Amino acid sequence: MTTELPDTAEAMESKETARTLPVGWLVLFFGLILWGAWYLYAYSPWLSGWTQEAELQAAQAGGGSGASIGNTIAFTAIPAAALGWLWATLRRRGSGKPR
Repeated sequence: MTTELPDTAEAMESKETARTLPVGWLVLFFGLILWGAWYLYAYSPWLSGWTQEAELQAAQAGGGSGASIGNTIAFTAIPAAALGWLWATLRRRGSGKPR
């Protein structure tokens, strides 16, 4: 008794997992890639010339504290808003149901 495997990718694909990704997951995925690329550029001494010493001197002089607070708020509020939007979208759609 020989059992041959199907030759096409469509025949081998599991029907239980054959769903498209929700838009929220795609936005999160590509958003994290873009954020990582920006972060690498902004905080790499060999690309942008950023150093901790210059950041500390700017903060002590009074010029860097506003940017630091703004960055802290942005880096916490933006992911929290994205997570909330993703949660609400999946909850509204019913994340366990196939399309």
